[in-house]
Amino acid sequence: KLKQSEKELNKINAYSLQSIYLVTDGVNLNEALINNEKLTASIQILQSKNIVKKYSGIAALIISDSLQKIRIAKWNKYWTPEKKNALLSSLYKEGIFLKFSTKAFEPFKLLLYKNFQPLDLKTMDEIRKIFIEDYITEKPGRTTLITMIKVSPENKNVIYKEFENDQNVTVLDKQYLTEKLLQIINNDFSAIAFMTSILVFLVLLIMYGRIELTLVSFIPMFISFIWILGIMGLVGFQFNIVNIIISALIFGLGDDYSLFIMDGLLQEYKTGKKNLTSFKSSILLSAITTIAGLGVLIFAKHPALKSIAVISIIGIFCVVVMSQILIPFFFNILITKRVEKKLYPWTLCSFLKSAFAFILFILWSIIFTILGRIFAFFSINEKGKHIYHILLSKACWILMYVMINVKKKIINPLVEDFSKPAVIICNHQSSLDIVPLIMLHPKILMVTNNKKWNARFFGPVIRMADYFPAEQLEQKIDLIAKRIKQGYSIIVFPEGTRSEDGVIGRFHKGAFYIAEKLNIDILPILIHGTNYALTKKDNLLKDGQVTLKILPRIQQSNLSFGSGYVERTKKIRKYFSNEFDLLRLEIEQTSYFKEKLSYNYLYKGPIIEWYLRIKIKLEKNYQSFHELLPLKGKILDVGCGYGFMSYMLYFTSNQREIMCIDYDEEKIETAKHCFSKTDSINFVHSDILNFNFEKYDAIIMSDVLHYLQPDEQTQILNKSIAHLNSGGIIIIRDGDKDAGIKHKRTELTEFFSTKLFGFNKIGKEELAFVSFKALKENLDRQEVICEEIRNSNITSNTILIIKKNSKV
Repeated sequence: KLKQSEKELNKINAYSLQSIYLVTDGVNLNEALINNEKLTASIQILQSKNIVKKYSGIAALIISDSLQKIRIAKWNKYWTPEKKNALLSSLYKEGIFLKFSTKAFEPFKLLLYKNFQPLDLKTMDEIRKIFIEDYITEKPGRTTLITMIKVSPENKNVIYKEFENDQNVTVLDKQYLTEKLLQIINNDFSAIAFMTSILVFLVLLIMYGRIELTLVSFIPMFISFIWILGIMGLVGFQFNIVNIIISALIFGLGDDYSLFIMDGLLQEYKTGKKNLTSFKSSILLSAITTIAGLGVLIFAKHPALKSIAVISIIGIFCVVVMSQILIPFFFNILITKRVEKKLYPWTLCSFLKSAFAFILFILWSIIFTILGRIFAFFSINEKGKHIYHILLSKACWILMYVMINVKKKIINPLVEDFSKPAVIICNHQSSLDIVPLIMLHPKILMVTNNKKWNARFFGPVIRMADYFPAEQLEQKIDLIAKRIKQGYSIIVFPEGTRSEDGVIGRFHKGAFYIAEKLNIDILPILIHGTNYALTKKDNLLKDGQVTLKILPRIQQSNLSFGSGYVERTKKIRKYFSNEFDLLRLEIEQTSYFKEKLSYNYLYKGPIIEWYLRIKIKLEKNYQSFHELLPLKGKILDVGCGYGFMSYMLYFTSNQREIMCIDYDEEKIETAKHCFSKTDSINFVHSDILNFNFEKYDAIIMSDVLHYLQPDEQTQILNKSIAHLNSGGIIIIRDGDKDAGIKHKRTELTEFFSTKLFGFNKIGKEELAFVSFKALKENLDRQEVICEEIRNSNITSNTILIIKKNSKV
């Protein structure tokens, strides 16, 4: 009906769709009228050229004061007294002849002799109100007048061009106004969409506390919007004033769907609860009901209502697909698939650091590949090869020290300078091993496998550097001897392959055979930390520490390692392994595993990550507990919470078998689903009063006793002592209520933890802090030895060490 009415209207007025409005302005009405009169003159010229079909405005009814005065002056100049008298005489004479009375010409006489003056304001206002009020707009300091002209569509551009340089004339038409309105709406929509996107991004960042999770949630929303625009473009559908409102609803639903899916994924990753399927089902039901409610408008005849249905169907389809497919896809790449392989999840920071290191490595590889090909083409001499090795060693030094997130340490107690050739044996943990080794000295050659030696891309670099293929090592003995005479040492990884767990594997005999055959020293170098910094089969460069320890040379005359290369292989391997274990014991203290612990609780909520950082700092990486506890044996951690200390104790010694209990089920479930968990560390949800104790070498009760009542505290202590192996140890860390002002601070921290934030759960009873003096007096009656250690200078936290007499 609307379309039919439009056709009938166009028939009535053929130019109804080609109206153009010309707006003139001025400081006041008179100035605007003057400008309008100039416009009217131009319009009349265009009308004479058949460009303007017709026009209407106020020029025919109201003119400016100046024009009125000009016309009055012309009137007075033309009607001189002689002309007036002559005209009237003629009228009277002809009137008598035609039988008119002389009184019949009196009105004309009055008009002829009238003294004309410019129109007064009162009369002008009456004319404006009756005829032309809609054509005039007056505001303080500005007045505008409208003139409407009718032109054919092909002459519109002529009108625009005619008045484009006239500062007092503005050209408007319906098409322009419509386009301007749509442009304003589009700009407003774009601005609102941008501001909303920024707001949503910030809310997601605050809620998740991680830029990675924010991007995983936000990017699919952005892509779904691109999809919506793309599909609308394919089907020839555009946003309009009506359906653009629905886009806000679709964006909101996409927001909700993304949050639901992300929450399901995070909950499953954090505690193992499989709620993702129910989240997906809820999203599908929501999408179906929304499409059913709005999509039914597809059957409406009105195009505006139909457009609502089209954009609803397209939009809901896109946001559902993106939320159900893209978010889990990104989440799996970032986290799930990696932790299933016991690899650390990606972070944005680690990705940038890893990408930088690998790009630099590839860049150096390309440069030395080109140099290798150039040097090979010109068949350079030994001096040129030495220069090549110097450049290669310096490049490795730059690469190693550019990786600022990886700390470097070289232990060289005998100040080895590599001036004397040797067979260098080194444990192999990572592809990163070659970088710190090559940087030690230019005259170091490596043994590599055939695949790398024959590689098309890196092969020229390896061959130009005179590295040796491992599979042909015995056949290359003469060439090795030649390079040894030239002062070069040769690096061999006797394990033959990289160790995934860092444990020294079986040594092959090749390196020891060469050393015996050429009668040269064996130089053991321990390398530690590369396995963590760049784990085998992984591209994530972590914030580790690479340590090289150069051990004393083993000369062929040293028979303490045997007389033949077969026997020396076994004994040197045992010596190497023992030295490596001592190095690990020295380095792998709790501070070394700080990042590893943090990665286990990454993406498990901003509160847990924040809490972990604070606990690690306050507890000084749990170093004191590590030093007090045995490195081997069964340990019970009572009130383990999220398992921070339990994992740290296990990392520092994997020979500890740790049982962890806590009455907070959510914390236990979170601790159980860390990717570093093994069979040697177990978490059980249980109340300590009902837990079935076994025999333990050590029992830890850190910040536990004050959650129990005095009689329960005595019961648990007696029970713990009874289940302690001979020579075992109990470590109690709690607030000492006899510590005065320090204890007030402890009570304040517990108030925040339990009452204000509810982070730690308590029963109906109030907290009952212990007196360490009274506690020791009670324990003195038993066959135990007690030792008290102040654990804090700020709070009343105190450590009590209870050792069971080995004779008991």
